[in-house]
Amino acid sequence: MQDRTYLNLFLVFLFFIFGCSSKPGVTIKHFDLKENHAPSSWKQIAVLPFSGDKKFQRTSAEWFSFHLQKQSHYSIVTPTFAEIEIKNQDIDIIENKFSIEQAQQAGRILNVDAVLLGDVETVKRSKSPVKISLQLIDVETGETIATHIIGYPSWVLLWDNFQEYVKLATDTAGRDFVKVLKHLAEGKQAGPLPDITHSSDYKGPNET
Repeated sequence: MQDRTYLNLFLVFLFFIFGCSSKPGVTIKHFDLKENHAPSSWKQIAVLPFSGDKKFQRTSAEWFSFHLQKQSHYSIVTPTFAEIEIKNQDIDIIENKFSIEQAQQAGRILNVDAVLLGDVETVKRSKSPVKISLQLIDVETGETIATHIIGYPSWVLLWDNFQEYVKLATDTAGRDFVKVLKHLAEGKQAGPLPDITHSSDYKGPNET
């Protein structure tokens, strides 16, 4: 009887701690924007097919692209269109993991000024079991203009599945990159953006 009482108190404690908010806030791990780069001549950006967890890579890429299409500064090429055009050129991309050179090649095929690479990672029993990494690359120079990585802490998956948090992470990534594109289109210098943590120590999804 006493053990059951302790168990009930423990469950009430968990509900009080975690149940008061419907969703935990996403943890933005890193953000970096290249200094002194204001691509005023850019007109089109392609979102390339995402790599990572095959259950979520396609839907995450399309949903991210949907967010970017809400801004008016650049025309956005969707991952589905990009994938079709790249396959028609017989470029060998293993599991959608583009090297910088392959990303530039894809950008030239699509006739865009920049490409966005993305990676969706889901790893159980990890510090951040849901993680989305993004990398914006200038097609002409091959330079990485912006990198962004966001993830959820491990405790959020105690009772929910990956799908819900992949969508939430994608939503946040999309909203953040709309701010990034606005920042670039207005020709502003690099620096901390509103509501985005700035860091210079993160490497993009295909960098070592």
